[in-house]
Parts: sequence; C-alpha cells; structure tokens
Amino acid sequence: MVDGIFPISGPLKEPLLIMEWIIVLSFLELATIFWIRIRSKKQELKSLQEKAYVWLFFGYSIEWIFIIISDYYIDSEYLRSWILNLGYFILIFCALVFIYIIEKYKVFVKKYFFTLIFSIMIMVYILLLFIDIYYATLISHAFWLVFVIFFIMYLKKLGSDYYIKRHLGSFKIEFLKFCIGVLLLVIGYQLTLSSAIRAFGLSVRLFGDILQLIALFLLFLFFISIPSFSEFDWQEKIISVFIMYKSGLFIYKKDFRENIDSIDDSITTGTITVLKMMLDNVSKKEDISVIEKQDKIIIIQPGRYIIGAIICDEKLNSIQILLNKFIEKIETIYSHVLASWNGNLDVFKPIEDIVKEIFY
Repeated sequence: MVDGIFPISGPLKEPLLIMEWIIVLSFLELATIFWIRIRSKKQELKSLQEKAYVWLFFGYSIEWIFIIISDYYIDSEYLRSWILNLGYFILIFCALVFIYIIEKYKVFVKKYFFTLIFSIMIMVYILLLFIDIYYATLISHAFWLVFVIFFIMYLKKLGSDYYIKRHLGSFKIEFLKFCIGVLLLVIGYQLTLSSAIRAFGLSVRLFGDILQLIALFLLFLFFISIPSFSEFDWQEKIISVFIMYKSGLFIYKKDFRENIDSIDDSITTGTITVLKMMLDNVSKKEDISVIEKQDKIIIIQPGRYIIGAIICDEKLNSIQILLNKFIEKIETIYSHVLASWNGNLDVFKPIEDIVKEIFY
C-alpha cells in the first residue's frame, strides 16, 4: 500500500466504490442526455452548448474510471501516477473542447482567449509528463483555476442572458441549483484527492463523494427543467417584429439587424400578406401560428385589437413568449386608443420603449 493509503482497502472500500461508480454512470447519463438533444436538432448552432456539455461530462466520467483503477487496484506509485495523469489529461482535453465550443459563439475577454491559454497549458503539461511526472502533477491544479475563472464568467453571462432579459418562469431558482451544484462538485472532487486524504483520512473521500452525488442531483434537476440552450440566444435569431391593427392598417415595424432590406423585402411582404389574411379571423384571441418562408420562421400572435409577428431564424419558445408579452403590454397600455383608433400613428411612438424593455 502506497503511503499507507493506496490501494484503498478496509471497511470504506465498498461504499466508496459503489458511490464512485454511481458518479461515473451518472455523468455518462448526463452526456447521453445532451447527445440525444444534439441528435434531435437539424441546425448545428442550436446544439453548440449541448455538444460542449457532452464533452465535459464524458471527460469527467472517464477520468473517474482512471481514478478508480489507480486508487483501488494499483500498488506501484509510479504506475498509479501515470494512470491518474492519463485520466486527468482526458479530462482537461475535454474541458478544452468545452471552452472552445462555448467561445465559438460567445466572446468573454477576446475571441478564443481561454482556448488559447488552455491549449498552451496543455502543451506545457504534456512536456512535463515526459520530463518529470511529479512536476506535471503539481501544475495540473492550475487547470482548475483557469477553468473556474472561465466558468464563472460563463455562468454570469448565462444568467444575465437568460433570466434578467427574459423573465421566463422560475429560472432564477433553477440557475441557483446549477451554481450550487457546480460548487459542490468542485469541492467534492478536491476532497477525493490524495492530498486531502493524507491530511484528513479516508473518511474525507467519502464526504467528497457524497458532495459530488448531491451536486449531480442538483445538476440533473437543472438540466431537465430548462429548455434547450438555444433558447439562451434568442436575441441573435430575431430579424424583425411587426404590429398591425385588426383593420389591416400597419402600426409598427422594428428591424433588429443592419442592412436587411435588400435581403428580406420578400419575406417582409409575405409577412404582411399573411397578417392581412388573418385579420378576418381575429374576432377572438387565437393561438400562435408559425410559418416557414425562405429558410426563415414567421411567428404570428393575434391579440384582441392587434396582430404581432416576428421574423426570425429559428422557432424558439423564448421568442414566442416574448411576442405574446409584447402584444399584451401594447394592448394594456393602448387599450383606450385601440378600441377606437382613428389611424394616427404618432400615438404609438412610445412603442419603441416597450421594444427596448422586452427585446433588449
């Protein structure tokens, strides 16, 4: 037994093995869930974040397989170090892929800033593996520091993008579960390391495993309760929004992209035509309609007095919810005007403020 600790034996061996294999299988299950999400999507951009989590969860699961092999079945300290570092290399490579995929569509400091830093660190790590594995093991902790900094920035962006701007459901509570789960996972993992076991005994590893299982439960609750990550990027998908009166008069249009007139004129004309065709059927509020035209999506929402429409790149629940909210707010504020509107468009100029409130 190395240093009187490894390979692990005694009364705690079986409980630890059971919990750690549960960790392995649970992370593989999470990776599978995201893989299924990816397979069900036709557009690559919609599944980028799901793809990133597949790599991260898969890497963490594989690393734990190497940890179990080295800590429970290997007598040689040198061989154990190599097995641990091999497992850790798989994890940091998967973490690099995770960072690269996230930075592919989100810029935090500079484009691919963290990807570059992580790549340089991995090259240094590989070099040290062949020079002196002891030093490679020492600097391996630096990967956690860089990844945690990146992940904090990512979480901040994720929370502000989805909750503050969208106000959809109880996402704030769900997001808190995610943050607590990540924190417990990091703490639990650190408590299973050799340094923690040597300092506090084998029971601290049991506690670390318990924290990781709690973290897994919280992460699982979060991921099954939220929609696809594509919902987080709804603002990039919106092209234009329209408002028309029930009589067919045009009230408002807002373009969310520059230089779209020459590209989307036919789509705009088609949208207005579709809206006018629906005017005969708005005597009562109807369900939302979704039409695909020239690789674009037109989402149409009738209200009591007006019809709203959004041209976008993808059909997202976030956009549908926000369009409905937009219609309801306009009709609430302008109900006395809309009930007997005489065609004066000047009265609707403040709609621009409602657009900024809801869509920005």
